[in-house]
Amino acid sequence: MLYLHIINMILHNFVDLKLSCVVIFQCWPHEVLSHFSMAAANHQLYAQYANLDGPKALEDLTYAYLRYRRPKIGIFLDMNCNQSEKVITETSRIRFFNQHYHWLIYDERSDMSRFYRLFRNSNLSVDTDLTFIVPREDQEPDGAHFMAFDVYNNGWLQGGKLNISTNYELECRAGRCYKSKYITDLYKRSVGGNREALRDITMRVAVVVTKYDLNSPPEEINKFLLTQEDFHIDPLARLGYQVMILLLESLYTKVTYTYYDRWTDVEYTGGVVGALVNETADLTSSPFFMTTNRFRYLSALAATGDFRSVCMFRTPRNSGMHGGVFLEPFSTKVWLLFGCILLLAGVLLWLAFIMEHSEMKRYIRTYVPSLLTTCLISFGSACAQSSFLIPRSWGGRMAFISLSIITFIMYNYYTSVVVSSLLGSPVKSKIKNLRELADSDLDVGLEPLPFTHTYLNFSTLPDVKHFVRRKILSKKTADNLWYSASEGITKMRLKPGFVFVFETSSGYNLIERLYDAHEICDLNEILFRSDSMLATHLHRNSSYKEIVRTKIIRILESGVHSKHRRQWVRTHLNCFSNNFVINVGLEYTAPLFLMLLCGYGMVLFLVLLEVMWYRWEMRVQRSTGGN
Repeated sequence: MLYLHIINMILHNFVDLKLSCVVIFQCWPHEVLSHFSMAAANHQLYAQYANLDGPKALEDLTYAYLRYRRPKIGIFLDMNCNQSEKVITETSRIRFFNQHYHWLIYDERSDMSRFYRLFRNSNLSVDTDLTFIVPREDQEPDGAHFMAFDVYNNGWLQGGKLNISTNYELECRAGRCYKSKYITDLYKRSVGGNREALRDITMRVAVVVTKYDLNSPPEEINKFLLTQEDFHIDPLARLGYQVMILLLESLYTKVTYTYYDRWTDVEYTGGVVGALVNETADLTSSPFFMTTNRFRYLSALAATGDFRSVCMFRTPRNSGMHGGVFLEPFSTKVWLLFGCILLLAGVLLWLAFIMEHSEMKRYIRTYVPSLLTTCLISFGSACAQSSFLIPRSWGGRMAFISLSIITFIMYNYYTSVVVSSLLGSPVKSKIKNLRELADSDLDVGLEPLPFTHTYLNFSTLPDVKHFVRRKILSKKTADNLWYSASEGITKMRLKPGFVFVFETSSGYNLIERLYDAHEICDLNEILFRSDSMLATHLHRNSSYKEIVRTKIIRILESGVHSKHRRQWVRTHLNCFSNNFVINVGLEYTAPLFLMLLCGYGMVLFLVLLEVMWYRWEMRVQRSTGGN
């Protein structure tokens, strides 16, 4: 009757885990197999059977039995069969002892030494879901007792040792099984909570360092990455390394480092990304971009950083004349209406002077100004100029006072708007995106970063391709194209109109060190590439995904990551309105001098025209008088 209890034990294990697809590696008699098949069908279990006593039992093991793409598959292995050791060896080779397969291994001989010998060098991992069950020696006639052991390895490839922990006791009676006793407190925690300390392995970590000599001793490189000075030098790599140290300390693991000078060569090859893809590294020191092609090999665990690359330049002061600022206070309709009011005022003044001369005899006026003169008086009032001709009548003076009040209000409003627009805030460029920058005549320089090279070479965005054609390929030599962060930002300060492309985590720190407050307010910023989140990745088949994800989330929730991020990454520049100095350049004053020059030119032309007209009249008079 023991085989009935074994069948119930197997079904209880799989049904308790809510599995629907199982594979049974067995060497049972036909009647036992038939009884199990009926019982599995009653529990709605889809079962596939492999007879280990058959000559072709192990042919194409992966395709025949383990090819199903399900969240989890249950696998039972009877260690009392002749070829059970070959199954274990083959499964270890193809790395199927992982979280996607729940292994239930049974040995009726309760031979722990044999089990340890077989699994000591098997490729088990920290996420292995393997339960080893043996019958207890003191069995009862009406029931069966089994001991269950939790088996895993923190990482056989990383030097881990086999771990076998007593879990619980299972009792089967009257066609049902239940856990009669918990031997340890493993059930109180999740699988990850039971295996979060990786003390017996050595994890391989790929470290990226872009601004340090990789031929230096590892101690010097690590010291550089841990220092809290010069925040503008390799901030992303140093931030990632210091957060990674917190992660490794929480895992209690030993570490070996491999150093790289870049994140990647082409998306998922080379650098630390390539090391993670080809599984020569278990962790990377810094997060990186999530892309479609990388998801074929990697899994993103948590967003632990952000990336921002910008084009920045100071507003050029000689980029052409901007006379529109003197017309912007009023719209076209207001300017036309104001001109009509001045013209009407000139007509009214002219009529007032005529009335005073012809009808009001008490006002002795031998001179009556022309309509052009009164219009000139009206225009002079708008320009805050006085007049040598003032009406003497009450009506005429009221008209002149009304004109003065209107022009006084308009003049003060106009000057206040012009002054505030010129001096109230730094003048910004009208270039707002990458395409407009590419079409401009501004000179461009770039920081020689690996991801900038990759983005320029492989981006499919039309604006980026246009930028490369106009600003990169058009350069005859690369000597005046690539600058270090300090050189480019210094040149950007000394040469308004020079555009420098850099990463903000390093560039903002340099700008605040090198620039005056009013120079920061004068900067224009254009996104070189859209803001992106950086994520910590592991290989998609890594057995440490759940443990590392849990540890990273704890670091994020504790606020330690935020503290390091505030220290290393600047997200914006501060511009204080009371600290900047505005210089009104030639581009704004030139239209005024041009208007003055045109006015003098017109005056000279009219004077010459008047002289010629006067001489022509005199010549006509002489000829007429002579006749």
